[in-house]
Amino acid sequence: MPTVQVNANAEDPSGTGVGYVAKRSKTGSKTDSAIITNPQSISTITRDQMDDQGVQTVDQALRYTSAVYTEDSTDTRFDQIHARGFDVDSYLDGLALFQSPRFATPRIDPYLLDRIDVLLGPSSVLYGQGNPGGLVNFVSKQPTDTPYHEIMLQAGNHDSYELGFDFSGPLDPNGTVLYRVTGLGRDASTQVSDIKDERIAIAPSVTIRPDRDTQLTVQAGYQRDPEGGLFNVITSSGTLYANPNGRLGPDQYFGDPNTDGMQRTQYWIGYQFDHSFNDVWSVSQNVRYLHIDQNYYQTSVTSPLAADNATAYMWGNVDDETQSQFEVDTHAQAKFSTADIQHTVLFGIDYRHVVGGDNMANAIVGTLNLFDPDYASLATLTPNTRLDYALTQVGLYGQDELRYRNWVLTLGMREDWSRTEQTQDTTYEHANDSAFTWRAGLAYEFSNGIVPYVSYAKSFEPVLGATEDGTPFRPTTGEQYEIGLRYQPKGYAAYFRLAAYDLRQKNVETTDPNNPDFEVQTGQVRSRGIEAEAHANITEALKVIASYAYLDQRVTEDTSLEGTRPTIAPRHNAAFWGDYTMQGGPLRNLGFGTGVRYMSDTEGSSTDTFQVPARVLVDAAVHYDLQKWRLGVNVNNLFNREYISYCTNSFFCYWGATRSIVGTARYQW
Repeated sequence: MPTVQVNANAEDPSGTGVGYVAKRSKTGSKTDSAIITNPQSISTITRDQMDDQGVQTVDQALRYTSAVYTEDSTDTRFDQIHARGFDVDSYLDGLALFQSPRFATPRIDPYLLDRIDVLLGPSSVLYGQGNPGGLVNFVSKQPTDTPYHEIMLQAGNHDSYELGFDFSGPLDPNGTVLYRVTGLGRDASTQVSDIKDERIAIAPSVTIRPDRDTQLTVQAGYQRDPEGGLFNVITSSGTLYANPNGRLGPDQYFGDPNTDGMQRTQYWIGYQFDHSFNDVWSVSQNVRYLHIDQNYYQTSVTSPLAADNATAYMWGNVDDETQSQFEVDTHAQAKFSTADIQHTVLFGIDYRHVVGGDNMANAIVGTLNLFDPDYASLATLTPNTRLDYALTQVGLYGQDELRYRNWVLTLGMREDWSRTEQTQDTTYEHANDSAFTWRAGLAYEFSNGIVPYVSYAKSFEPVLGATEDGTPFRPTTGEQYEIGLRYQPKGYAAYFRLAAYDLRQKNVETTDPNNPDFEVQTGQVRSRGIEAEAHANITEALKVIASYAYLDQRVTEDTSLEGTRPTIAPRHNAAFWGDYTMQGGPLRNLGFGTGVRYMSDTEGSSTDTFQVPARVLVDAAVHYDLQKWRLGVNVNNLFNREYISYCTNSFFCYWGATRSIVGTARYQW
C-alpha cells in the first residue's frame, strides 16, 4: 500500500497563520496548496501582524506588503487599494465584493478577519473579470474547535473609542457543532474633526460537521456605519506650494460640514460547504448574498484657485443608493496519480449577479473662499437623476496542479460570459462579452527550501460605452509574465519571495483624436517591476517583516498621454517592521515594535507636470502580556509628519494621515 503521511499540525489554509508567517493558502489556487509553489506572488497578513500593529482599517493592514500601496489619507468611505500600478479587486472568503460605479461599495472591518491574502497579477482564470493588478481576499474568522473568548477595548486620540468581542468554541461535547460570534462598536472622529468614523458590526457563524467528510459553515454579518467618512479634496496651492493667503492644514475640512455626511448599512449571509466522497473526489460550494443601503451627501473642491489664490468652485454629490450582490461558486476536486505524476485537478462553475440603483445628483454648487469659507453661499442639491446598473457573469474553469518529483506545473483555463447594463434616466448602455483566459506556471522545489518559478497569466474586465460610430467597447485585457524565487528555511518559520514581472493592460479608453467628445480603445499601460518581501518568526521573541518594490509604469499607447507616468503609483516603496518580546527577567513579556515606511515621489497629474514629494513615516508599539490580559499602545506616524498622500491634478490632492495613538486592552480566556 502507498505510504500515508499524517501531520497533526498541518496549517489551515484559511486560518490565522503562525506569528507573521503563513505557508498555505486557498486564494492562489482555490485548493489547499503551498504558497511557495504557487504560480503567482502571494502575500498574507496574519492575525498576529494585525494585532501587533493595531490596525483599524484594511489600508493600515496592507502598509507593509510589497507592491501594495493604499491612498493613506483620511478618506474612510471605502478601501482604495493598488498594486503593481493598478487598482486591486476586493473579495471576502473567495467571493467578489463588487465596486459600485457610484459609492455603495462594501467595506469589511479587519477585526472580523482571521487573515488577508493578496494575490498579485491577473487572476481571471479562477475569479473571472477583474483588474490586472490582482485581488485582496479577506478571510473571515471561523468557528474554532477549542473555546476562545476575547473582550477588546480601545481608546485613542481624535476622540476614538472602540469595544469589541470575539467568542468561539464547540456547542456540543463531540464538537459536531461549532460557533463564533464577533462584534464591535466604534465612535471616533479623525484628524479632521468634521469627518467621523462610526461603526456597529456583528458577524455570527456556525459550523456543522455531521461526519469527518462533511462540513457546512453558515456565515452572516451586519455592519452599520452611522458616519462612514468623507473624502477631503484640496488644491496643491497652499499645501504642496506656498499660497500668499496662508496654508491649508491637514486638520481642516474643505467641504460643508453642515450638510455633508455618509450613512451605510450592509448585511450578508451565505455558506461554505465541503464534502469528500473518498480519498480522490471532493466538492465545495461557496454562496453569499450581500446588500447595501447608502445615503451620501458631499461637497468638495473641483477647480484650481481663482486669481485671488483663495476661491475655488465647489462640486456637490447626493446619492441615495442600494445594491444587492448574489454569488455562488461550485467546484469539484480530484487528487490522483498517473505513473509518477501527482495531480490535483479542479474544475467548477461560478455565477455572479449584481443589481444597483441610485437616486442622485451632481453639479457645481457655487464657489468658496477656502481661507474664509461661507457655506451659506453654496446651493443644496436634491436627487434629479436615476441610475440603474446590473452585472451578470457565468464562468467555467479548470485547473491541474501536477507534481513530478520536485517539479510543480500549474495549468488553468477559463471561459466567461458577462452582461453589463446601465441606464441613466433615458440613456441605456449595455455590453455582452465573452473571454477566454488562462495561466501557466512552473516551479522547482529544492530540498533546502529554495523554489524558483516562472508563470504567465491573463485577465479581462468589461467596459461600458461605445465609440463615435456606436461600436461597443471591448473588455480591457491584462497579461503578465512573472519570474521569481521563493525560500522557506528549515530552521525557523519564514517566507521570503523575490519576483520580477512585466504586466500590460490593453484596450484602455483614450480620447478620440478625431472627436474629443468620444473615446477609442487604443490605449495601453505597461508596468514592470521587481519585488522583495520577507516574513519571519526568527525566534520565539523576534518577528520581522521587510518589503521593497520597484515599479516602472508608463502609458505606452495613447492619443495624448503616451510616455507619461500614471498618478498615485510610487516608483519605490519600502517598509520594515520588527517586534521583540522579552522572554526572561523582571521585564518578561514586555514587547516593543517599530516600523519604517518609505514611499518615493509620485506623479501629481496625468500630464506629469508636477510631483508629490517622497515621505518616510515611522510607527511604534509597546505591549505587555499579563496572564489573561494583553495591554498595548500603537503610534502611527510617530513624528507627526505632515504630507500630501497623492494628487491626480493640481486641484485634486489629499492630505495624508497624521499621527494616531491607540491604546488597546484585550482580555482573553
